[in-house]
Amino acid sequence: MKCEIDGAPPCRRCRHTNAPCIFKPRSNAAAVQSIPERSQSVQGTLVYHPSSPDQDSSSILGRLERIESLLGIGKEGNTSSLLTIDSDLEEEPDDVSSRGLWKAVERLKVITSPPQNQNIWSYSIVTRLWISFLNNLPLLHFVQDQSVLVSPSPLLLASVLYISAVHSPLPELASLAGGYFAATCSAISQLVVPSARPGMSGWTRSHVSSSSSDEHTVFQDILGLIMASLSCEAYIETTDKWIALAYRLLLDHCPSNLEDATYDWRRLFSGIQVIDIEHASMHMCYPLLPRQPPIPALQHLDRQHDSAFRGLSQMMHQGLNHFVGRKLPTIWSFVSARDSDALPSVGTPFTEKDSQVIRLWAKKLDEWLVQYNGASQPSPSDRQGILILLQYHLHKLYVLSIYHPARGFDLGSANITPSERQELLMSARAVLRLRQDDASIWSNWDLIMITWAAMLLLRGVEDGMTHHDDLRLIQTQLSTLKRSDPSTLSIHGVLAERLQSGIQSMHTPPDNGPDFAFPAPNMDYSWTIFDQQIMNLANPPWLFDDSSLAPP
Repeated sequence: MKCEIDGAPPCRRCRHTNAPCIFKPRSNAAAVQSIPERSQSVQGTLVYHPSSPDQDSSSILGRLERIESLLGIGKEGNTSSLLTIDSDLEEEPDDVSSRGLWKAVERLKVITSPPQNQNIWSYSIVTRLWISFLNNLPLLHFVQDQSVLVSPSPLLLASVLYISAVHSPLPELASLAGGYFAATCSAISQLVVPSARPGMSGWTRSHVSSSSSDEHTVFQDILGLIMASLSCEAYIETTDKWIALAYRLLLDHCPSNLEDATYDWRRLFSGIQVIDIEHASMHMCYPLLPRQPPIPALQHLDRQHDSAFRGLSQMMHQGLNHFVGRKLPTIWSFVSARDSDALPSVGTPFTEKDSQVIRLWAKKLDEWLVQYNGASQPSPSDRQGILILLQYHLHKLYVLSIYHPARGFDLGSANITPSERQELLMSARAVLRLRQDDASIWSNWDLIMITWAAMLLLRGVEDGMTHHDDLRLIQTQLSTLKRSDPSTLSIHGVLAERLQSGIQSMHTPPDNGPDFAFPAPNMDYSWTIFDQQIMNLANPPWLFDDSSLAPP
């Protein structure tokens, strides 16, 4: 049987019979068939797939994606394959599982402006930082598992590499953080740069497409914006714009039927809401996102852990909306101000309505602790309980940092009553005690509030209202803020410098007298705005046990 000539090989007959095509055009044929381009595309293979002669690159990638999903490659497989890499780190791999990662790297090389040292894109460095993030930094409450990090978008990859570099104990990796920050900003800018030909169909297509690949990219871009905001809030002035962009993308692309959605859009909304309320609380400004999501399907959260953080966000939302515009000093102004900087005075007097709002806020926070904290001993099995207790004291410090200045009191002065000072110091000390059991904390809001707790405790030491190892706790916090490379672009340097300055300028603390003894857990708390009945739950005995203090 002869091959039938019908265009380029394989011929029509061989294509239908799935047989090797051995057709060779005659030397005197009217038109010699050209096959080099086809041969290169399949790397010289002589046997052609019977259904693939007219496929383009997009259809091939689509088929690969379906095959990967059937084989379990590209999700769990991506993570496991990266975690087992231990040699030959200087050559880019050709395996399918990491192809998406290197596609994002190639894109970042092109769009990053100003161009960075090409070393930051080497396979060895990117792999080390990527694996370090997966292994060492905890997933956030709005990220269910590491599968959402598979085949990252350029923005998500850049933000992860920046966070990983900032927290790297190796100076040679930490020094690269500035390059990854530039890449993150460039990737964000790509989301708002219009098409070169406005008015074309590209805008509509990019905003209404429902393909799985588009959903994957948009979901990861939003996650990348959240990650970037978590590591830049407070000291990067454009963070609020990034949050607004993430919210806009979610409203435009969130599927109408979340039960059949590939990704967890409910948790993603919770993540945007958390970073929005954190940013607003640092600068005492109005939150961007509403208390309740505008899409009803986004309201339901399955896990108790998720509901706990949603509850904190809603409490903060209600309290902030009342006190914004009162010219109260912000937490960021407390932490970032130099000693010579004068903090603004309160613009309006403290009213009965203010008292009602702040006491309701404190009451809800107490109820939140009772609802979600079921254990009181620090142990690996009680990780959730320690996290809840830490968040309670961080938010309690925040409430008190509004309450006292709103009444006209300076948090750093002695005009607050000793009992009220002790309430501040107890929560500050609890925060620093809990902090040493969780060295993986890396979001800016937590870092700022923990540093603020250290500054309050430092002032207490200076005034003699102290426990004997408070200075040790403060020094431990200072050590955690210091980076392996001091030039690393991050908030750690700002906080470390401020805390170091406070330590160096501290006056010699007076001898502790009986009036300044640190309170025992059973002291009378009837004067406080917080419920005295839960003080033992909020301040369990092990917080006062010196044996629980780890060495610095």
